Amino acid sequence: MKILIAPDSYKECLSAVHVAECMRDGLAMSLSNTEFVIRPMADGGEGTVDALIYGLKGERKEIQTVDMYRRPLMTNYGEIDKTTAVIEVANIIGMEVMHERNPHLATSYGVGDVICQLAKHGYKKILVGLGGSLTNDGGAGVLEALGLSFIDNCGNSLEVNGGNLSDISSVEGNLIDCLSNIEIVLVCDVENPLIGEMGATYTYGKQKGIEVNEMSVFDESIGRFARLVSEYIGLDASETPGAGAAGGIGYGLLSVGSKIEPGAEYIADIVLDDLDMDTFDYVFTGEGKSDFQTKYGKLPVCVAKRANASGAKSILVSGGLGKKYNDLYEYFLSMHSITDGPMDLEYAIKNAETLITNTCRNIGRLLV
Repeated sequence: MKILIAPDSYKECLSAVHVAECMRDGLAMSLSNTEFVIRPMADGGEGTVDALIYGLKGERKEIQTVDMYRRPLMTNYGEIDKTTAVIEVANIIGMEVMHERNPHLATSYGVGDVICQLAKHGYKKILVGLGGSLTNDGGAGVLEALGLSFIDNCGNSLEVNGGNLSDISSVEGNLIDCLSNIEIVLVCDVENPLIGEMGATYTYGKQKGIEVNEMSVFDESIGRFARLVSEYIGLDASETPGAGAAGGIGYGLLSVGSKIEPGAEYIADIVLDDLDMDTFDYVFTGEGKSDFQTKYGKLPVCVAKRANASGAKSILVSGGLGKKYNDLYEYFLSMHSITDGPMDLEYAIKNAETLITNTCRNIGRLLV
């Protein structure tokens, strides 16, 4: 028997690598003479660097930058080869750095700074996983780091953040020279525009600390900022699908010529490319919580479609099964929650490794 294990991370709990290893360990307790192939996956959010390093045998490297409040931060990126690097927003200005939320002071500057450094290091292609930011500055910080200056009514150059976009009266400066020599690919699982009811603020602002009564102010400020930038650069990317990703970082990077790719599909194409899917009997995947939304481009369904097309049977093992999860039976032979009895979320997160292992051990006994 041959089994592919290709889960997403369990957000704010376990990385995709750890989830995959727990699945394998549990299955191995019940199955002998079985070959396991592990390929941790991601959709552009947390774990994107891990997935591409693991799948493509890349190397993790450290880099010094600043966090969302411009405090010194040592983070990391992945070197896929000597010309290609991958970064993720989440481990620079996101939930992997801290849980503190202050959308008025948070800036995306660190992401732009890392891109700038990598471009100067000589990388020709930079993949940017956009999920998991705690900023809502319309990508202003990124553009500041890449060379633009934002001037207030008194002629002062601003250090931009989510709370002072309305102070900008003009845009000056030039983008760094080496930006024209690199390809930036945004890996993203959302299609929101920058502003409006479906934009960055109204869709994701609450989870970043924006109060309901502040939504319109943030949205209007970002809209005004985008009009100034679009006029200065000569390109309006505010309505491009994905412009609202990561608090508007999508917009900032699209404005300088980046292209955007659907996260789960793009990463699956890369990470699973060398595998002969026809050789697998079963494919295990999963995520923190699966429900009816999973079928709309989420990673487990992306993996399941590839498995099903090759004749392998897909099995879903997630932290929880939510509303209308039965809608997913068209993709999976069976679906399983790791909870084995009444428990609160804190307990489930604390004991996730054991719960995943035990669940997969039980499933394995049915596959003998």
